[in-house]
Amino acid sequence: MDDEWFAYLDDFRHALAHRIPLYIPPYRVLTSQVADHQQLRGRETEVLIRGDLEERKRVTAERLALGGFAPCIMHSFEEEAAHPQMLGDFKTIEELAQKMLVELGT
Repeated sequence: MDDEWFAYLDDFRHALAHRIPLYIPPYRVLTSQVADHQQLRGRETEVLIRGDLEERKRVTAERLALGGFAPCIMHSFEEEAAHPQMLGDFKTIEELAQKMLVELGT
């Protein structure tokens, strides 16, 4: 942890605290599955209008199964703030999460 790392962390912290609201997308859908996802979204609305709540639960589960969690972050849409450290940070978080899962027996 050198001065460069702390400068990165300081810049990232200020951006998150003062300019960029944190948003973690609940899931992502692969480009090849977007059409299926949209079709299922429309089907959800149709069955809800009919009042078929059990079918809506089934269709919703099918739609959500197309998605998967993928951690992502962007420092800024306007700035060219490339921080390779973010990749290392995500790797560290992933490793910690995997170790927690092992300890929890899942």
